[in-house]
Amino acid sequence: MKRLNKFDVERLMNDLDSDPVGALSVALAKVLDLPADSWAALLAAAPIDDSRRAALLARDQRALDDLARELNELRTFR
Repeated sequence: MKRLNKFDVERLMNDLDSDPVGALSVALAKVLDLPADSWAALLAAAPIDDSRRAALLARDQRALDDLARELNELRTFR
């Protein structure tokens, strides 16, 4: 699994308010090394549990914020 660099994290945080799914998709695509995949495909490939995946697919704001926070702090998945 890859890590986000400083530029990637800055881009994520700058774009998060205007397009959270788009911003997170770009970050996930880099971390998962799946540059052309859809939001659903990225989430299917992510090492997360089913309830978290469902919340993210439903675009639950808290789940989106938690994922952004995790990627900002860790720059990858745990």
